[in-house]
Amino acid sequence: MARKHVISRLGLYIAKMNRDLKYWKEAATVILASGVRNCFGNKDSTSTQASWPPRSVLKQERNVIHSWLEKPVFDYAVLMLQRSAKSSFLPHAQVFPGGTISPSDFSSEWIQMFQSFCKPPNFKLGTVKQTSKRPPIFATDRRKLGSEIPGEVAFRICAVRETFEESGILLVKPNTPETCSSSQGAIKLTQYDQKELANWRLLVQKNAANFIKLCKELDCIPNIWALKEWSNWLTPTYLESKRFDTAFFICCLQEIPFTLQDGYETVFYNWMSPPDFIKGHNSEKFYIPPPQWYELNRLCQIPHYQDLQQFSQHRALEGCERWLPVRFLASDGCAILYPGDELYPEDPDYTGEKKMNISSSKTLEQLRLEVTKLNRAELRGLHGITLYVNIEPPYKHINPLTMGSCQNCHL
Repeated sequence: MARKHVISRLGLYIAKMNRDLKYWKEAATVILASGVRNCFGNKDSTSTQASWPPRSVLKQERNVIHSWLEKPVFDYAVLMLQRSAKSSFLPHAQVFPGGTISPSDFSSEWIQMFQSFCKPPNFKLGTVKQTSKRPPIFATDRRKLGSEIPGEVAFRICAVRETFEESGILLVKPNTPETCSSSQGAIKLTQYDQKELANWRLLVQKNAANFIKLCKELDCIPNIWALKEWSNWLTPTYLESKRFDTAFFICCLQEIPFTLQDGYETVFYNWMSPPDFIKGHNSEKFYIPPPQWYELNRLCQIPHYQDLQQFSQHRALEGCERWLPVRFLASDGCAILYPGDELYPEDPDYTGEKKMNISSSKTLEQLRLEVTKLNRAELRGLHGITLYVNIEPPYKHINPLTMGSCQNCHL
C-alpha cells in the first residue's frame, strides 16, 4: 500500500511538471574532471590523457589571459561524449554527460534512503548565498508540484543517473554514517563489479526509476555532495528545436574511471584537456556547442587540477544565474550575447513567443567596438567561434579565456 502511495504521488508530480514546463524541459549535466597520471590510448583514440606535469611549471593566475611565453601545462582531463547522428537534439555534438530530469529523481523514496544521515531541506548541501536572481530550476518550490525533494538535490540525482546511463560512471557513495560529510577535493569512486553495473545500466536506461532500485541493492546513495554548482544555461529560442533549462555541475575525480559510451545516445567518449577539446573543434574534428565552448574556455583559465578543485569548492555556495543566449545578426556573421553584455536585452523573451530578431548592417567588429561591456561569442561559421568577455564575473565565477580560444594552452 505504501508503494502505491509513492507511485500515486509520483504520478501527480509528472502531471504538474509537464503542465508547468510549456516551453522547455529541465535537465542536468556534470563537468567531470580528473587528474591524469598514467597514459592510456593516444591522441587519435576516443580516450586520451596527458602526462603529469613537472612541479617546476609556473602556476598561472586564474584571471589573466596567458601570453605566448606562458603556455600552461594541463594536468587534468574532462569527459565529453559525442552525441549520435540520430539524436534529435545537437546530433554529432560533443557534450558533457547529462540529460533530462525524471519524475523519479523527485521521488519521496530518496528521502527514506537519505534520512538516516541527511534530512530535508538541503541534505547538508549547504545554503547558497545568492539572494536574488536565483535560477528557477533551483528556486522553484517543488512542494507545490508534489515533491519534497528540492531542485538542488533532484538535479544532482539526475546528473548522477544520466552520467551512469551515458558513460557507465557511477557517482555514488556507500550508505554509511559518514556518507553525508561534505565532499572536499577530489573523490575516489567506489568499485563495483563491471558486469553487474552493465546489467543495472541497461535497466536504468529502460526506466529511470530503476536507479532507486540500484542504490538500494548496492546499498549506496548518489554522491550529491561531490557535485558543485557551476552554471545554468537555457537553450536559445532561435534554434527552433527542443529546448532545455540545464543545471551545470562540476565534479573532480581522483582518477579517470572505466568509461564506455552507451552506443545509442552517445557513440564516442573523450577524456582530454580543455585546450585539446578547443583545438579539436577549431580543426573541425568535432563540434562543440556554444555553452560547452564557453565552459571549456573557463576551464582553460585553470590549468592545474588542484586549483580547479579549490576553485570549485570555494564558489560552491555562491550561486549562479540562468543564462539565455540571444542572437544578434551582423553583416558578416552573428554574435551570441550573454547576460552582462552591453547589447543584451533588458527583458529577454525566455519563451520564444515574441520571435526576437535583432540585426544590424554593421560588421561584428564595428558592433564590438561601439560598446564597453562585452560578454559574447562571435560566430563566423559552425567552427569559427571567438569569445569576447570583459565583464566582472558574477558570483565569484571566472571569465573564459578569450580571443585566442585557448590557443595559448598546450599539454
